[in-house]
Amino acid sequence: MNEQQQLIKDTLSRLLTDLCTPQEVDAAENGEWAGNLWQTLNETGLALAGVPETAGGSGGDLEDSLLVLHEAARFSAPVPLAEHFIAGLLLAEQGAVVGDAPTTIAVGDFEIDDALNLSGSAENVAFARWCGEIVLAARGTAGMKLCRIAVAETDLTPGLSVAGEPRDTISVSRQLDAANVFDAGDDIEHRIRLMGAATRSVMMAGALESTLEMSVQYSQERSQFGRSISKFQAIQHQLAVMAGEVAASTLAADCIKESFASLNEVDIAIGKARTGEAVSVCTDLAHGIHGAMGYTLEHSLNHRTRRLWCWRDEYGAEKEWQLLIGQKFVAGGADNLWATITDQS
Repeated sequence: MNEQQQLIKDTLSRLLTDLCTPQEVDAAENGEWAGNLWQTLNETGLALAGVPETAGGSGGDLEDSLLVLHEAARFSAPVPLAEHFIAGLLLAEQGAVVGDAPTTIAVGDFEIDDALNLSGSAENVAFARWCGEIVLAARGTAGMKLCRIAVAETDLTPGLSVAGEPRDTISVSRQLDAANVFDAGDDIEHRIRLMGAATRSVMMAGALESTLEMSVQYSQERSQFGRSISKFQAIQHQLAVMAGEVAASTLAADCIKESFASLNEVDIAIGKARTGEAVSVCTDLAHGIHGAMGYTLEHSLNHRTRRLWCWRDEYGAEKEWQLLIGQKFVAGGADNLWATITDQS
């Protein structure tokens, strides 16, 4: 971590400690937009760190943005930072500027004709009701198009994820302005999926780290039979297993940060699959260590674990990515398998 990234991490820690309290997360899950948090992240340039200044971003490296996502996930920040970041990158490639209002990504079934009439729908659009715009990919007569549309110009049906965050259904049938339609490569939907999987992996790594920290702290504070439960061998073993899983997830996320610019498919697949595997192990252990207290909505452990359950399935669950990994390695042939595996290191 360089000096600038350490500054970003320290700044985020202070901001999120003050503005992303458990009470604020609960309020967001009850339908209250965390506007003050978003405004602060926007004004400090953290909402679009890593996006070129010419596109309305703050400049810097892509790793800066991924660090923001990682740290925000540690606090369960209820704002669409990942979607806004992806939208910013896609619009920057087209020479367009992303606005201050949050922008989300829709992955669905959309078509656009030569008169720029856009039609189609998408489910599970993150934070759609709280965003100003949506960026999506649509099939055109001359290839794939990248489109941006105001949320107000869509029909929106509210929905919620298991984490209590908006995952809305949107449908659209409207003519777009030419300034909001861009030529995109035929791989645009796959690129969006890779970006989504990469950002979710980084977010899961951050939330897993926080879950481990909370479990360690609780085990030291909770007493049973006259001593803290952290002294019991069974609890120590569970924490050690968690620590190993979190370390593996952190390493996987770091590899994704290094290869995000090229959207290396294998690195992202391995990262998403590995962090997804860790979610199952760590959330079970964390709730077991916390006991009955950890299952209550009053305890902020659930803010992390419910988001982890949601994120592991978004942009492909681990089994989907494991299948891709297997196909990639098998394609090289048995004689090259060992060399292919060791090259990944």
